Amino acid sequence: MPRLCSAEGETMAIYRWSGETPTRSGWYWFRGETRETEPFIVLVDEAGQFQWPDGGFQEVTLAHGEWAGPIEEPEE
Repeated sequence: MPRLCSAEGETMAIYRWSGETPTRSGWYWFRGETRETEPFIVLVDEAGQFQWPDGGFQEVTLAHGEWAGPIEEPEE
């Protein structure tokens, strides 16, 4: 994945929106295909499900939208 440098010279990951669903667990940005809400971050679990902000669960393959990630953990 390409990287950028921040003002402090630290590297930062570049994330791009994609219609491809996540294939591994981790934290991802998600936005609906109609962009009716602001993008938000979700945790995709080992079973391929994530939790909506309202508390409901859904399989990533059934969500209609775009994904970016997985989001890397920051370094100390």
